[in-house]
Amino acid sequence: MSTRPSHLKMIGISLVVFISTTGPALHAQTLEFEALQNAAADAGAVEAQLQLGEILLYGNRGLPQDKARGMALISQAANAEHTAAQAVLGKVLLDGFYVEADPETGLRLLQAAADKGNRLAEETLGRAFLWGEGTPADPIKAQTYLNSAAMKGSPDAMRILGEQLIDGRIMDQDIAAGVLLLERAVDAGDAKAQVALGSLLLYGGSLPKDRPRASALFIEAAKAGNGEGIHHLGADMMWRRVNPKAAKALLIQSGELGTGAAWATLAEGAMFGFLGKDRRGQFETFAEKARAAGETSVAKLEALRQLYGINMRASGPDAIHMLEQASADGNADAAKFLIQLVRDGNRLNVRKAPEQAAIYLEQYSHLLDPADRERLGFTLKLAGTRRFDQFDEFTTEFESRPDLKTTDFGMDIFASNPNFAIYVLQSRLKQQGKAVGPPDGYASRRTLKALSRACRTLPYAHPCRDTVMQPKIIGELLAQR
Repeated sequence: MSTRPSHLKMIGISLVVFISTTGPALHAQTLEFEALQNAAADAGAVEAQLQLGEILLYGNRGLPQDKARGMALISQAANAEHTAAQAVLGKVLLDGFYVEADPETGLRLLQAAADKGNRLAEETLGRAFLWGEGTPADPIKAQTYLNSAAMKGSPDAMRILGEQLIDGRIMDQDIAAGVLLLERAVDAGDAKAQVALGSLLLYGGSLPKDRPRASALFIEAAKAGNGEGIHHLGADMMWRRVNPKAAKALLIQSGELGTGAAWATLAEGAMFGFLGKDRRGQFETFAEKARAAGETSVAKLEALRQLYGINMRASGPDAIHMLEQASADGNADAAKFLIQLVRDGNRLNVRKAPEQAAIYLEQYSHLLDPADRERLGFTLKLAGTRRFDQFDEFTTEFESRPDLKTTDFGMDIFASNPNFAIYVLQSRLKQQGKAVGPPDGYASRRTLKALSRACRTLPYAHPCRDTVMQPKIIGELLAQR
């Protein structure tokens, strides 16, 4: 293809994009950029302004990032009522990733674009109302916007809406409709949808387990450069001790595809002896790769090694000091684990000290997102009381915030005050007319039987055969809305 400016192919003002950035193609790309700049200089060329603005804002096509100029061009197009520019600018202002967030303006622009049927605006508004980003959460609006974007062919909207309909915690559950949406996104070649559907089939629950299909979906996603699925597959194989060599290979491949969490999983597997001999050497190798990938969870693993003396002398004070240092360096995972550890103690070399944990929460609150701050603050109140007459007040507070309920939060509540966790579940079961005995926070025989029956309604019912008093089971029960 000729690289002379007169031979650049244009449809309107949309230009040919050259993938290569070397040799003649680089020259062609430079000419293309110059042509786009010339087109954008025309006050009426809003499409060119938007295209050039996005290139500069994101630093695309090998060009230096210029956020100020990029935002100015996109804003110019949006001010001219260009629908796509309104959607792009609204998303940027709502996300606050490239520039300082301005949710009010962002939502206004997105609404204007969505009113004109823009798919990106609908998808972005769907996310915002689903998760309460820049606006109060509204599942009904979220479903409306996501459904409209999905009907227009948005794979992201199909995936997000499909997952929510299958999960049924925020939206009314409709498994068949959710699976259909995910399958549509998979058919469109969306790697994230392949991982999402594969994960549901790998772990089972709302959908029957289908490991062969899950594996096939994960492998297809990996071919497209998404290593998250084979991370799930490799981790599942590693923890179940199914073909450790193949599990390790999958996790390494996932890490090399850019999934930093895979290196952390390998480090954890090495630490607990799931990767064969030479625990120390393998741990240090994979932990270093995880750190290089920005995985802050490694600090927690290193603290656990110190706490329990894995290939070293056990020391609670040294583990706490390690977590304090990592937290001071801005590691949110370390700060959260430090607060939880000191809040509960470990019955070995760290004593329970909720008051000190509260000091840590105040000291490192800037590292945590609002939901984590609220959840940790709530568990600290629980950890600091053994007065059962306060349980009603705490229960009312807990039940009034369904947006904060997750399995992890339920497990954290159980860790901070097991009696309260049982009290909440007893109260719920009694309201449902179940024979549970008096709500007193004690796991009596009647309570255990009622909890066992409730456990069998969970997607992952098989652990109920062992004992219902497992953190994950109690966490799952508490997370139910």
